[in-house]
Amino acid sequence: MAEQVSQPKRRPPKRSDPKALFRFIEELSWLLSSYDGTDFKALAKLSDEYMSATSLRNSLSHRTANGKEDALVGVIPGILVDETLFPTNEDIADFASSLLDIAIPRWSKKSKYELIGHIVCHTHLAPPIRRRKLAEALESLVADRDILTRQIAKQRQGGASWNEVIQSLVAN
Repeated sequence: MAEQVSQPKRRPPKRSDPKALFRFIEELSWLLSSYDGTDFKALAKLSDEYMSATSLRNSLSHRTANGKEDALVGVIPGILVDETLFPTNEDIADFASSLLDIAIPRWSKKSKYELIGHIVCHTHLAPPIRRRKLAEALESLVADRDILTRQIAKQRQGGASWNEVIQSLVAN
């Protein structure tokens, strides 16, 4: 049997027929009018948020040492376990409260791992803007972990709040 050689598919030529263009404009205007109450300016914001989230997701999965494993588990537990950044349970509870607006009931009676589990399980309930700032800060921290860990520890020992620390990470 003779082998068939497949030829590359060609794109159809663009249609510049005035009637086709008019129908397109007509259908587009009908579509836009059917969504009369929609704030189309919000599309730009939505697009920015989507691109930011996609960029962060790609960045975190490619920048971390363990790649997919870190993406599966998340970066937050590894950061919260770090004794340099969070030497006490109070530091973890303060972080959750001030940065993510997550209250941990009876935090003083729980183990460090219970606190971390509570934060991980409730992070999705935090306001989107706070989650976004945390994500940006974590992205910076993951990129330069050793240097930034020392800087954060110094800031915290100097009395800086977690909000101030995160603002400095996001500003870099």
